[in-house]
Amino acid sequence: MQIEKRLKELQEYYLEHSIDEKFPKVIKEQLGIEINAFYGKFKISHPVLVAPGQLTREKQQIERIKNSGYAGCVLKSVVGEDEKGNCSMIRYRKSMTFLKTVYEDFDKEGAFPVILWNGRADVRNLKNYFEFAKEVFSMNNNNFLIVSSVLSHFPEKNQEIKKDEWIYTTKKLYEIGYRFFEIDFCPGLKIEKEITEKENILRIYREIPQILKDAFPEIVVFPKLINLDYGIDFQVKMVEEAIKGRADGIVIGNRIFKEEINGAWGGKELRERNLKVIKEVKKSYPKFSISGTGGIYTGEHIYQYLKSGADSVQILSYILGKVKKPFLKQKGDKFEKVIYELFFNPVDGLLKCYLAIT
Repeated sequence: MQIEKRLKELQEYYLEHSIDEKFPKVIKEQLGIEINAFYGKFKISHPVLVAPGQLTREKQQIERIKNSGYAGCVLKSVVGEDEKGNCSMIRYRKSMTFLKTVYEDFDKEGAFPVILWNGRADVRNLKNYFEFAKEVFSMNNNNFLIVSSVLSHFPEKNQEIKKDEWIYTTKKLYEIGYRFFEIDFCPGLKIEKEITEKENILRIYREIPQILKDAFPEIVVFPKLINLDYGIDFQVKMVEEAIKGRADGIVIGNRIFKEEINGAWGGKELRERNLKVIKEVKKSYPKFSISGTGGIYTGEHIYQYLKSGADSVQILSYILGKVKKPFLKQKGDKFEKVIYELFFNPVDGLLKCYLAIT
């Protein structure tokens, strides 16, 4: 009863006061709950990072994410080039022309926004992107992890991978100081049938991490698992190939590309699919690091990911989308309001889930 009283006091306190990067320490002191997590072998202050996208492409956004207490973020994906400026995936530097929020039929209150948009990766050339990456890297520290995300040459079935694009782009980010990298297998790749042919996609998951690890042995590489329609066994096989390529972990997983809407879908369907994949991956590779993402709107959703085997989670739609249901916390910006709901909501917050098992 005493610990429940202290939790209620914290819930009331953070309704009125700012949430910042110190709140995990406060939780440990007041509740005795250790909420730290891991991205690979790197210890982070708690499990929640902001996923790559529209909210991680400007310095001011990264500052707000950090100041609101998130454990880290993944930068919007850069499209790689070689030293001469050749860019085989330039079609993925596609500006967004629309972004809208939709709600699933069961979501009568509008609490769980699903985001639809038609953009792809960051539209800047390397010179401008590297200026941004250098500017925000100074915020990277032991309490806040900044991960780079790279989308470079994905070959068709009978092509060789253009290593120079991957290596040059990664090298320039490495020189800035980045050591954590995600490989962005964009859901839009699904419509490129020559790339996503089964054997080809498997060798891509094996060979690209291997190229990066051969060139930069100390970096941490997390490919992003693309949701294809080949079944869970094939998803696990993709992870197996990434492990052969010496990947340090995997992000499970990217949004579901649906041709009927000509775009990527998330929400409950994505969460349920990803949770199943995480469980299957953990059966075969219990020590392999997983960052889970997709359809996360409550602390209970985070807890489901962690219980299934994820070491951390990434969120975006809940912050980016229009939430019709009023937030409990009225003070502060939306980044703060969301983190309050995720951790301190008295019904389905993550702390409530933790206390239920103690």
